[in-house]
Formats: sequence, C-alpha cells, structure tokens
Amino acid sequence: MSNFMKNTFYKQRADFLKDLPAREERFSMPDDILEESDIPYGNDGLEAHRMDIYRPKHSSEKKLPVIINVHGGGLLLGCKEFNRYFCAQLCRLGYLVFSIEYRLVPDCLFFDQCDDLFHAMQCINDLLAAYNADPDRIYAVGDSGGACLLTYCTAMQNCSSIADAAHITPASTHIRALGLISGMFYTNRFDKIGLFLPKYLYGPHYRQSEFAPYVNPEHPDIVRSLPPCFLVTSHNDHLRSYTIHFEKALKKYGVPHILLDFPANKKLTHAFSVFDPSLEESLLTIKSISDYFQEEASYEL
Repeated sequence: MSNFMKNTFYKQRADFLKDLPAREERFSMPDDILEESDIPYGNDGLEAHRMDIYRPKHSSEKKLPVIINVHGGGLLLGCKEFNRYFCAQLCRLGYLVFSIEYRLVPDCLFFDQCDDLFHAMQCINDLLAAYNADPDRIYAVGDSGGACLLTYCTAMQNCSSIADAAHITPASTHIRALGLISGMFYTNRFDKIGLFLPKYLYGPHYRQSEFAPYVNPEHPDIVRSLPPCFLVTSHNDHLRSYTIHFEKALKKYGVPHILLDFPANKKLTHAFSVFDPSLEESLLTIKSISDYFQEEASYEL
C-alpha cells in the first residue's frame, strides 16, 4: 500500500473526527435512555474493540429484543459515537441496542473487520441474560460500509464456504433480520470505490484468493444465506444504485425483503437517518425498520 494512499485515508479519518464535537452540540441524548460506553469485547485493550450499550430507562419485565448496530464510513473511517443518536432512537422503540466499534482500513483488512464483529457478537451473547434480552429476537442494522460488513458476516454465519474462504470463524449469534441503510454493497465496480478500494480491503493479490468469487455480493451463496432484509435509500443517496441493484439480487433468489426508497429531497442524502435522526423521514425510517423486525418475529414464531 502506498504511503500516499495511507496518508489520504488517515487525513479523511482525522477530518471526520473533527466534526464530532459540533455533532454532540447539535443533538442531545433522550432522558429515557440509559447509555453505557466503551465496554470491551476483547482482552487486547484496543479502543477499536469496544461497544456501547443503550437500553430503555423504563421497561417492563418482558425480555427486550436486541439490535446490533454497525456504523458506516466506507470501512475507512467512522466511529460508534457518530451513531449515538440513531441508536438512541432505536432504543426508544423498546430495543436493547449494542453499537459496535471495529478496526478500520488501512490498519487492517476486511476479514479482520468481520472477525471484530464476530468477537463482539460472541460477547453480546454472553451479556444477554444480564440485560434481560431475548436471544430469539436479535436483529442488526448497518449503514453504508457497516451494511456491507453485516451483509457478509450474516452470510458467513449461514454459509460455511464463505467463512472458510475468508478464514474466519463466525459467531453463533442468530440474526433474524437485517436493516441495511444506504449499503456500500459493491466494492468491485468500475467506480470511485471499486477502482482503488478492493486491494486495500482484501489484500493486493485477492483476485487469486479463495475469497475472490465472493467479492461480488450478488454471489448466490451470499444472497441465499441472508435473512429477511429491510433496505433503505433515497434519490439523493450517492450510492442509491447499489441498493437498487442489490434489491434485484434479493428478488432473484427469493430472499424476503422490503425497499424503502425516498424521492428526491436535498435533505435526504446518503444514510440520512443516521446523519440526522431528528428528521421526520429519519424517524419514519427507524420506525419502519422496527415494524419490519416485529413482523418477521411474529411470522417466524
């Protein structure tokens, strides 16, 4: 990897982090939410191996359904703190929410990021009883690069050939449905992402690797291994075509799903429901994802 590209990634990450204080001033945490920050899910002391937990301050004795949240940022930047207010809105609908941090490129490869998620999921499994959570109602939501990670990790859990090709041992967590917001599903197209990113994600010789066929997210092993999916995009989302094409793959292989595609609106840009959870359309998106999860739970039960 060239030093120029590394420095570019680090600068983008630094610029992103500079905006967090202003975001903290703009939004406030709801009073009815309890937040626990920086819970380690590994024993290595890495800041990237931590998660935040959100739970309703007032809840009945009934076990809470769970949402695992994975932040976006193109797998190069982003942090769990950026998703605080989005997670709070999910929590207010009656969920125990785990927001996962993970290592970022160029400090690791995509496979390491998947491994981070699986370690976090195993830790979450161990915490469910202590938080009065329902192990039979676990869902996951990711935006942009986080949606990409969730797609692959969930597929690996249900298809051993994908996990074997990645040389990864999946967590035992059973994810019943996914919420995929402005997903960065495609990393191998002839666009600004696909022209430079794959070798940094999968390694310089990935085309000769066992994982090479799975760089295409429309591979039938991947799509057929997914649980029901709720897809979100908008006409002002610069990655809208990714969601539209991935929805066609879900339809082709008969995977249950819903597509929420907002019309043109300059406020509704990429992953708008995470960037500004206070928007009316954001609250609608979050409620719609929750409703979909509950419908899937009722259907399966």
